[in-house]
Amino acid sequence: MNREKIIHSVPILGSASAPLQKSKRIKPLLRLLRVHHWTKNAFVFSGLLLSFNHLSIQMIQLTLVQFLLFCGISSSVYILNDMVDIEKDRRHPVKKFRPLASGDIKVSHALTILILLCPCVLVLSFLVNSTFGAIILIYFILNVSYSFKLKEFVIIDVLIISIGFVLRSLSGCLTTGDEIPIWFLLSVAFLTLFLGFNKRKKEILTLSGQTQNTRKILSEYSIGLINEMLPMLTSCTVVAYACFSIFEANSRYMIATLPIAVYGIFRYQYLLSKTDLGERPEMIVLRDRPIRFAVLLWVIVYISLQSNLFI
Repeated sequence: MNREKIIHSVPILGSASAPLQKSKRIKPLLRLLRVHHWTKNAFVFSGLLLSFNHLSIQMIQLTLVQFLLFCGISSSVYILNDMVDIEKDRRHPVKKFRPLASGDIKVSHALTILILLCPCVLVLSFLVNSTFGAIILIYFILNVSYSFKLKEFVIIDVLIISIGFVLRSLSGCLTTGDEIPIWFLLSVAFLTLFLGFNKRKKEILTLSGQTQNTRKILSEYSIGLINEMLPMLTSCTVVAYACFSIFEANSRYMIATLPIAVYGIFRYQYLLSKTDLGERPEMIVLRDRPIRFAVLLWVIVYISLQSNLFI
């Protein structure tokens, strides 16, 4: 009788452990694709916000497709970057937990995913339209160049990251067929440079003199140099956004959103001095309630102004 109980208990144990095993396989995969970094691709929706007064279902659908394709190509870049930097990541106090560096996913499996994902995204991007396909291709080439060589050049490494965000925003703006908003794109460029140099600063502080063993480019930076750059970038971001509000926004009252934008920048700077999220700016947006509230408030005020609700 005891033997029968043991035999009957085996399938039950097996069925209970199956979801757990499946979860153990999925979580490393999601980390490999950097799904939490997909929030960066929200810049693709810039065009919808800027053209809020004449949105169409077709524009929304096209932008959603572009967002998904940017998620696919950015994940491809992350996989490639992790494969190139696997040994350096293993010596990094934070990056050593990445799926490839920790051994949670085999390099051969990651390579298979990359070979399947990247060509599909590139082909689909050109099927959407040739301009968007060219933007995706430029984004991919820049980031491949970054992974293999450009990340070794001081300042250029952060510029490449910033250009990636500008390309995301540009693709969204081109979807609407409106005139390209230069001041808005400059705002994105200066803001992402601000975030990028803050990230470098936090990496230097985290590594505490071990930059030669992990990322040699960080030894080219210094806290003093970055501290000199950040006030300038903050000012450039605010001025560019103010010019966008005055000269390019559809509402003359758009300048009312400037204090919200300034608060978001200052709040981010405050969090860098209080938390360890500086190396992961995307997590600040996901975790900090005041930042999320500021983003939501900006969207509400912006849409209200574009809809003339306050006039």
